[in-house]
Amino acid sequence: MTAIEYILDGLEAELALERELGNRVFEIDRSLLVDLGSDRVGLGSDRVGIGSGSDTNHQPPATNHQSPATNHQPPATNHQSPATNHQPPTLCFLHDRPLTQAGVDMMEKITSALKLEPSSAPVVDATPMPKAKVYIILGSFALRKWFPGRNLSPGQHFRTDSGAEVFVTYSPNYILRYKVVTPALVKIKQSMWTTIKQAARAAAT
Repeated sequence: MTAIEYILDGLEAELALERELGNRVFEIDRSLLVDLGSDRVGLGSDRVGIGSGSDTNHQPPATNHQSPATNHQPPATNHQSPATNHQPPTLCFLHDRPLTQAGVDMMEKITSALKLEPSSAPVVDATPMPKAKVYIILGSFALRKWFPGRNLSPGQHFRTDSGAEVFVTYSPNYILRYKVVTPALVKIKQSMWTTIKQAARAAAT
């Protein structure tokens, strides 16, 4: 397998996962590849692109003009109140600290793909732990924080003494650290999505 094929296979796997998450994505046309010669390595932005079909190199420059309402938006936060209408959520994500904004966006995509409202599947990073039927632990640090003494790998799960199901998977912050899509990263994201779907099914029964 050539380096180009390796990269494209990883990108195609990433797009397949994004489609499963319900996001609008665009296909890669391998016929657009141009041989730059053995003395030039890399993919130029004018050679290969993933876009809507328009020329992304000719987009109008961004302006600094903002609507007055934009300046009054509250800052984004990932610490959600688990209680809505005095009814505890059936599914709850547990993290060890506030997610980055990219992590918040990622979790919003996941809950949207599960057809859940954020209030019914909150991401909680501060005590006390809300009462829920199913918990999804986001990362090993969260596992140590919420269930000290437990040693489980992503994809594993256990039942608490109270009968709640606990599933362990990766932290969004961990996944988003990697800027290059590789087959290993694709497997991690697929594992995370599989675990979350299993937990969602357990919460729905």
